[in-house]
Amino acid sequence: MEIKGSKHRLKQKELVMNIFFLFERKYEQSNVESIWDIKLPIEDIKNELEEICSVHYRSNLWIYTQLRRYEEDLGVQLFRKDSTGCKKGSFYLSINDNMVEFYQKQHLYVSDKIKVANGIFDKITNEAKLRQTSTVRIFLGAGSTIFHLANILAERALHYPIKFSIYTHNLGVLKRLLEAGVDLKNIDVFTTKGQIDPVTYTILGQLDEIDSRIPFDYVIMGTSYVIEGLLYVESRKETGIKDAILHRVEGEKILVLTKHEFTDQPIQGLQPYGAIRDFDSVVVPVHSIANDAKKKHDMVFEHYRNLFEPEIIHWNYMILKVLKGGADTG
Repeated sequence: MEIKGSKHRLKQKELVMNIFFLFERKYEQSNVESIWDIKLPIEDIKNELEEICSVHYRSNLWIYTQLRRYEEDLGVQLFRKDSTGCKKGSFYLSINDNMVEFYQKQHLYVSDKIKVANGIFDKITNEAKLRQTSTVRIFLGAGSTIFHLANILAERALHYPIKFSIYTHNLGVLKRLLEAGVDLKNIDVFTTKGQIDPVTYTILGQLDEIDSRIPFDYVIMGTSYVIEGLLYVESRKETGIKDAILHRVEGEKILVLTKHEFTDQPIQGLQPYGAIRDFDSVVVPVHSIANDAKKKHDMVFEHYRNLFEPEIIHWNYMILKVLKGGADTG
């Protein structure tokens, strides 16, 4: 996942993404329960960037200045700086523990999201080939994991003999697919009307405007939390929209997860919009566990094993068929 090559300096986005990848690696290799618990000395970050990206930074402040400028351009906070107990000019860097907005979540657990997005793309293209169909209708829901699937479509759809008919209310997806340089020869893009939620970066239409007459091949959705088999998101209005999409829109329902959504702790004030068993399949990443550093969300996920039947096991992802009629928590 690292960006390699001999460079004098990384571009701001390259710098940010490599630092996020570094935090992900450290988290997977450690015994801490949360990525928010990881605090890295800026000197260690500089050494890692030199080893992985072949860039040498002499100034600690220059790196932090680039991160701050990137945050200011996006309008969100991604990192926290802590100079407590450090010598002059040094500091610890950690990831902001209040990630709620789309452009924040877009940077989090990117390796896992890319694995899942590739799994979905493989499923869609392989099944289209088996069915010998030339058009695939896909509903893409809200969320940053779905954005990474749009990124794959933007880069690879042109090379497949398939017309991808994409319907979405995800502004991140719309923005990516409609970027200059994306060849839309094999992609048709449709959207809905409604109010824009700047936090979730979603078009929130009225519930009665959810069109259940369109027969989709796939309805692909994500979620923020999985608690006792039920699905939750932070926004009350988005909860209603997800409920309508999940229960009214026709098509094979696919739930995309990084496994970090699984928790056994209730969250006050949230209402579920559905359950795992409402879906036909679930796509999750395969984690490489180093030093037996199995995370709590992995262990919670294991409680759901009898709810699933493996459909495809890849070295990067698993596609699991949901067994209907099973208990929510296994």
